[in-house]
Amino acid sequence: MKTVIYLDVLLLVNFLIAYFLLLATGLLTAQAAQFRRMILGSVLAAASALILFAPELSYPAQVAYKLLTAAVIVGAVFGMHSVRRYLAAVLWYAALNILLAGLAVLAILRTGTPLIQTGNLTVYLRVSPVLLLILAAVCCGGVWLILRFSGGGTSHEQAVGVQFELCCTTVCLRAVLDTGCHLRDPVTCLPVLLISWTAAKSRLPAPVNGYLASWFEGNRPDRPPEGANLRLIPCATAAQNTLLPGFAVDAIGLITDNGVVELGRTTVAFSPQPFHTTEYEALYGPDFL
Repeated sequence: MKTVIYLDVLLLVNFLIAYFLLLATGLLTAQAAQFRRMILGSVLAAASALILFAPELSYPAQVAYKLLTAAVIVGAVFGMHSVRRYLAAVLWYAALNILLAGLAVLAILRTGTPLIQTGNLTVYLRVSPVLLLILAAVCCGGVWLILRFSGGGTSHEQAVGVQFELCCTTVCLRAVLDTGCHLRDPVTCLPVLLISWTAAKSRLPAPVNGYLASWFEGNRPDRPPEGANLRLIPCATAAQNTLLPGFAVDAIGLITDNGVVELGRTTVAFSPQPFHTTEYEALYGPDFL
C-alpha cells in the first residue's frame, strides 16, 4: 500500500503549523516577532519539510539538518540579539515540534490509521490536515493558558534601572516591561526604549528638552541638539500612526547590583504622554532585555 502525498497540501499545512509553533515559542521566550518575520519563518519551515522526498541521508546528516533548519527558522523570526534567548527559542521550537508529533502519533493510534511515511527524520502522517492544524493550535493554546494562569506571561510592573548617555549627559531612568511595546529603530531594526518626556524631562539635558518641547508643540526643528543623532521611530496605536522623535545612543545599560550591563540597544524614543504613575519613566518590550 502506498501513500499519495499532495505537495501543495503538505506545504500549506506545514506553513500553518509552523506559524502556530512559532507563536508558542515567542510566548515561552517572551519575544514578539513582526508579522513579516513570522511569515518568513513559516515559509522556511514549510520548505524544510521537502527533505521528505530526498534520498535517505546518514543519521548524523539527518540530525544536523534538523538542528540547522530549526536554528535558521528561529533566527529568521526572532533574530539573534541575545545568544541565551536565541538558544532557548531553538530548544522550545524543537520541543514543540516533538510534542506535536507525539500528539499526531497518538491520534493515529486511536484511529487505527496504518499509513506512516518517514524520510530523513521527517514524518508524513495520514491524518486529516484539519486535525493537524487543530493539534498545532492546541499546542499554542496550551502554552498560552499555562503562562496566563501561572503568571508567566504577565508583567508585575517591577521597575528596572536603565542608563544611557545623551548629549554628553548620563541619564538614569526606571523602566518596566510592557508586552504591547514593539517599537523598533528602522535603521538598526533593534528594539527601542520608550520614554515619557513628561516624566523624564527633569533628568534630560537642556538642549534635548528644548528640542522635544518644540517638536511636541508642532514644530519640526531643522537640526537636533548638538551631539545628538536624531531617529524618527514609527509608532502605530489604535488611535493613529505617528512618528516619535528619538535619538541614537552609544549603548543602553541595565543597572544591576554588580554594575551596568550593556544590552546592545542603541535607540531611545520619546512620547509626550505621561504614564499616569511616578514609579517609572520608560517602557521596554518583551524582546528588549
